Amino acid sequence: MRWIQPGRRPQGLPSRRRENSSLSGQRLTQPVIPSIESLADELTDKAVGPVFGIPGGGPSLELLDALERRGVAYVRTHFEGCAALMAGTMGRLSGEPGMCLSIKGPGLANMVSGLAASALEGFPLLAVCEAFPRDTDWTVRHKGMDHPGLTSAVSKGCFGIEGKRVVENAVALAKAEVPGPVVLNLNDEQAPPPPVTPETSVLGPVIKQIEMAKRPVVIVGSLAARSVWASRLESLAVPVFVTAAAKGALDEGLRYSAGVFTGVGLEHTPEAKIVPQSDLVIGLGLRAGEVLAAKPFECSAVNVDTIGSDQGFEFLASAQSQILDSVFDALDAFDWGSDLVADVVTSLDNRLRSSGFLPADALAAIQRRFAGQVRGVFDTGNFCTIAEHIWRPAHPNHCLMSGKGRYMGTALPMAIAAAEYDPSVPTVAVLGDGGIGMFLAEARLAVERTLPLLIVLMSDGGFGSVRGRALKDGLTQAPLIINDPSWLTVLEGMGIPGVAVNKEEDLSTALEAWVPDSGPSYVEISFDPDAYQEMIIGIR
Repeated sequence: MRWIQPGRRPQGLPSRRRENSSLSGQRLTQPVIPSIESLADELTDKAVGPVFGIPGGGPSLELLDALERRGVAYVRTHFEGCAALMAGTMGRLSGEPGMCLSIKGPGLANMVSGLAASALEGFPLLAVCEAFPRDTDWTVRHKGMDHPGLTSAVSKGCFGIEGKRVVENAVALAKAEVPGPVVLNLNDEQAPPPPVTPETSVLGPVIKQIEMAKRPVVIVGSLAARSVWASRLESLAVPVFVTAAAKGALDEGLRYSAGVFTGVGLEHTPEAKIVPQSDLVIGLGLRAGEVLAAKPFECSAVNVDTIGSDQGFEFLASAQSQILDSVFDALDAFDWGSDLVADVVTSLDNRLRSSGFLPADALAAIQRRFAGQVRGVFDTGNFCTIAEHIWRPAHPNHCLMSGKGRYMGTALPMAIAAAEYDPSVPTVAVLGDGGIGMFLAEARLAVERTLPLLIVLMSDGGFGSVRGRALKDGLTQAPLIINDPSWLTVLEGMGIPGVAVNKEEDLSTALEAWVPDSGPSYVEISFDPDAYQEMIIGIR
């Protein structure tokens, strides 16, 4: 296991005592399963640590013991669902599956939310859990649950560890397009089979459409962040969009970077102003799940992906391939749109920052404070709609969000894992009133591990994005208003110093005061709720 920080150890844990016989040979559970030691060897070699989760007293504890003896760290989370999402975030950032661990039945059930978020976002991970032996009637057993049935919609498969190349095959399956979670039961069921090699098809029809075009635009999906051809994007001289899930696959400070494509951008967005002026849309891994609405373009469109992914776009031509050199070679003949991109992006920036202190100003202040060398992790809400346009990372690991699932509450667990993965880059978790409380207990990990994490609450006093619908259609707002939205006292009680601000200058002062190496801090930003609603007019 490629442990990211081999010198770190969770604080507050006693030194291991090798004389503890319960951890050094005594079988702690009844099922006869393949060797824990050999499994630990495979995981140490092929997966990314640390291990996140909550163990039981059975083989999960034995596995942790074996991993610890191999130098692999363990992070004890407060909720198994967060453990899965943290492992998935490790997978997203490293390109290799992270790992989480739980007990059988209820432990795995708790893990489902994190598996679901990781599956939606395409985060690879291995979820290892205790389980009854093969052929056990789980319906009559204590903690009995149908593990394959429980995880069928949120994983790429549920397997045992009986067989050869258990972890090798599980890792390959988790990484195969589309990446996602693989569940490994600690029992004698069959291990994962080798993944199937994807089909390929000729690029000729796609190349022909490119050669006929005069003003092509490119829309890049998250596949780019996982592909060897991603570096060639930055040499293109045509407008290039990214989906929200692909932010950072292209340096968004470059002159041809046109920003985010959502499929529903309104009149002030780059997609609404630039795409209609093109005569060909070229998708590179453009998938329906990465946009809010997959619908036909007004002009011709083609797509190249490793999987079939039309699903509503009505591509004129498409191809399955991992080799895109000929596509980029054909695009090298074009040079158009740089002035258009500059005008449109500047116009949007001016609009978003011309109505008093709002999320666009706060996000710009954060990027200024760290000269762009900062990782933003965004929850879902109106502030995230703004962040999709304002936050322009140069690296895919400097922007994380639930771009496919819009999964509320995920920002904090993802941010903690990201800060654990690479503490050299300050991490800022941006949450709204609805998402901040869901997994707040995990903030204790940032304190215990002195993580460079800044938690930012962007508050309008309620569920702002849902309130927009209520205002539009005259529906009740009562369930959407939070009378006391402050979490300042709660965070301070957890050992995280904080400050409340409502002006840009006060935010700048708070940002300057935070020393990332000193551990986590909290900033609570209050916005005028009416202006907060108006800021997305013409955007979405």
